[in-house]
Amino acid sequence: MEVPPLPEEESGPGGEGLCYNDTMPNQIEKAAHIIKEGGLVIFPTDTAYALGGLFDSKEVEDKILKIKKRTKRRFTLVACCQEQVEKYFDLDDCQKNIAKKFWPGPVSIVLNRKYAIRVPDAEIPRKLAELVGKPLIATSANISTEPTRYDLKDLELKGYDYAIDIGPLPRKSESAILQCFQNDIKILRPGPKETNEQIRAFISS
Repeated sequence: MEVPPLPEEESGPGGEGLCYNDTMPNQIEKAAHIIKEGGLVIFPTDTAYALGGLFDSKEVEDKILKIKKRTKRRFTLVACCQEQVEKYFDLDDCQKNIAKKFWPGPVSIVLNRKYAIRVPDAEIPRKLAELVGKPLIATSANISTEPTRYDLKDLELKGYDYAIDIGPLPRKSESAILQCFQNDIKILRPGPKETNEQIRAFISS
């Protein structure tokens, strides 16, 4: 379940802050260790900054809900690859077809009443999930009533243990959320414009 290695040289679109350097692997390893110990980490994804931790720990869930001032136990998860998802969750044929078409990318698939999951098109969350060895909670790094955070300078959350800060992220829509029911696909939340067009074409095909 290996994912591509992190680049060691600076890269990033248009100087918008998506930059990596030779210290990044160490930060990711530290973050993974903290997550394994039940800690909370803020990290960048392909859409915005996320607050994450172990998905199968009620203590972690409780801490996230307290930090975000939220009560509903519904979470988006990220995984390093489809194989990792299928190690922990059973996907039906409809879900597998969506995963094959849109992962890695900004499309989350509803698994049950509690979780939706995706493989993001971003190396840092994929590498974190690979190092931890299981999918991770990746809820938006903001208080529930506040806007999505694309720059940690705007962060208002308190109580997390570590943050991987790569600077301001390009402002994008949240991931699309799709639900399968008897092979019918329902869009619960639209995503980025280009992705929405691809989803509509996929559903109608």
